[in-house]
Amino acid sequence: MLETSLAGMPVKRIIDESIIAYFNDGILLHFDNGQTIINGIDEPEGVFLIKTGFVKAFSISHDGHVNLLLIHQVGDFIPLPWALDGAHTTGLYYEAIQGVDVIKASKNKLRTALGNNTWLSQEIMRQTVNIVTVYTQRIQTLEFRSARGRMISELLNSSERFGEKKDQQILINAPITYQDIADSINMNRETASRALEDLFEEGLVNQLNHMFIILDLPRLQQALM
Repeated sequence: MLETSLAGMPVKRIIDESIIAYFNDGILLHFDNGQTIINGIDEPEGVFLIKTGFVKAFSISHDGHVNLLLIHQVGDFIPLPWALDGAHTTGLYYEAIQGVDVIKASKNKLRTALGNNTWLSQEIMRQTVNIVTVYTQRIQTLEFRSARGRMISELLNSSERFGEKKDQQILINAPITYQDIADSINMNRETASRALEDLFEEGLVNQLNHMFIILDLPRLQQALM
């Protein structure tokens, strides 16, 4: 993990001057692929704003199975529940996907800023609602009994969060792997792979540079019914 002073360093994706101003005197940290940013045991060292890259939040069951809960992207604060209510959610891990840069500051500073900055408060509310929405979608996905149903539901949800329309196709612009999908829908990798291969053969889904592409959104939506 590399650590440098943040002052004067621009954020690649311009989120809002309020956030930049708040984190301007924070600390810039870099994490390589697979490095743990926050573990599920110790109290977090601070609040982190994702500057570049993606971070996955997951829990680990008693039998060692990984449950992928959420993939965070640029502009997200982690761990937001801890930052807002002060309680440490044990068992929740945050790990870098590929290379990730985050900006660290104290929880107290964020909570103080929320009282002084209306826009920042609205942004935090938006992110909170987004987390609830993603968790709700995950519960709905797990209600499907078949591997095919869960797979299609997960791909459609991912396209809503990370989708970029390319002509008539939708690129899921996030480094999501077969294993990530399997961990998200409570399925082993082999079963998830078979379900994905079926969708590939049907011309509904493909991959480009290790990213999933929905080739025919109406047909994929229809296949879920």
